[in-house]
Amino acid sequence: MKRTIKTALALSVLVGLAACGLPGDLRRPPPIFSDPPSEEAKKPVDAPALFAGREISDETTYYNTLGGEIPKPAPAGDVQEESMEEVSPG
Repeated sequence: MKRTIKTALALSVLVGLAACGLPGDLRRPPPIFSDPPSEEAKKPVDAPALFAGREISDETTYYNTLGGEIPKPAPAGDVQEESMEEVSPG
């Protein structure tokens, strides 16, 4: 009997803790050691990302500073899905 009561109390505490939290959108708190950014700095910039000033080659594999491969941009032409074959699981 005591085990059933303890289990019920533990479950109700866990459910109560799972329900805790902030509702809605979370906001980033202001910085502690510096001034908050100005309103101009918070506006998104609509500008293309610049590459290192060279053309991207399809034959070259590019790596980031951690050694991970950088994906190449999407092709300029449309992909014809009708010409793709079914891929079976390995």
